[in-house]
Amino acid sequence: MAGETILIIEDRRENIVHLANNVLKPQGYRVLTAMDGQRGLQRVLADRPDLIILDLNMPKMDGLEVLAALQQRQVDIPVILTTFYGSEQVAQQALQLGAAAYVVKPFSASEMLTAVDKALAHHVRHSPPPEPEETIPMTRQVERWMRDMNILTRIGKALVAQLDQESVCSRTVEAAIYLTRADHAFLFLLRDGDEAELCLCATRGPRDRRVRFLDQPIESNLASQVARSGRTLVRPQAPDEAALVEIAGQALGPLVAVPLRWQRETFGVLLATRSPGEPPFNETDVEWLCGLADYAAIAVRNARVIQKGTQPEEIPPADQGGIVTWRQELDRLTAQLHAATETIRRLANLLPPRQEGAG
Repeated sequence: MAGETILIIEDRRENIVHLANNVLKPQGYRVLTAMDGQRGLQRVLADRPDLIILDLNMPKMDGLEVLAALQQRQVDIPVILTTFYGSEQVAQQALQLGAAAYVVKPFSASEMLTAVDKALAHHVRHSPPPEPEETIPMTRQVERWMRDMNILTRIGKALVAQLDQESVCSRTVEAAIYLTRADHAFLFLLRDGDEAELCLCATRGPRDRRVRFLDQPIESNLASQVARSGRTLVRPQAPDEAALVEIAGQALGPLVAVPLRWQRETFGVLLATRSPGEPPFNETDVEWLCGLADYAAIAVRNARVIQKGTQPEEIPPADQGGIVTWRQELDRLTAQLHAATETIRRLANLLPPRQEGAG
């Protein structure tokens, strides 16, 4: 098919530009865009596109809320829902609300085009007249906040399941940007066995197609301060960090830095920034990042334990005592994971639901 109009509802400009210019337009599709759920719903009702590509995590109305509003209005337009991490629960909700497909980020051009072709080929439009837009009940805001909590828990479990440190770093940086809508994320780790040397292991910005792996010492007074104190720092404007600005390739705006800390041991620092002029990080953003950092600390520790265990000179004799010791270590790691999960879940009772437009 070609010539159909596709509406992209996505709150990150770089994702819209890539999807429109590199994936859809070269195939002959016309593209409309909206950068939040409410505007997206208005464009659907006004322009009646042939297909909607809808992000899950957005301000004002998230993807599932837009789907519910379309279902309530009996708008019969195929929808492809996109999100950073896959979830059977969210996929089931999306399909129940009428989504034609569910694509997990980061997706390739061929994956998205296949989903688009299938959605358009198997859909027959029967769209009723548009109805007046309604406000979102407070209960839906609470449901959305709880859904975000579940997403963080799934991200944490995916992190802890990684067996190598590079994968942990990559997923942590990606998740930090996703959860807080940051423009840049930097992950510093202390060298294993060295509490002084802080290395920048991974970073990603809006111009990067993938996470960049550096693994080199970087001078950052702020990261060093967080690593030493074990305390979170939030700044409405990033301090003059020449090394970070050089790596980012642009000036840095609002900033939040949290320690990767577990059982009184600090493993590193996770730092997220936005561009100058962007709104500062709010309390909810900080809580998400702290929860992510807890999972990342466990994941780094697990990866280092596994790495040591697979080195030939470190392998213990295959006797009963060695097996018992290894099982005890696995039991301790499992207990730590459960403790982290409970910590994150308790946030649901301690924090208010996200306010509309709160990032």
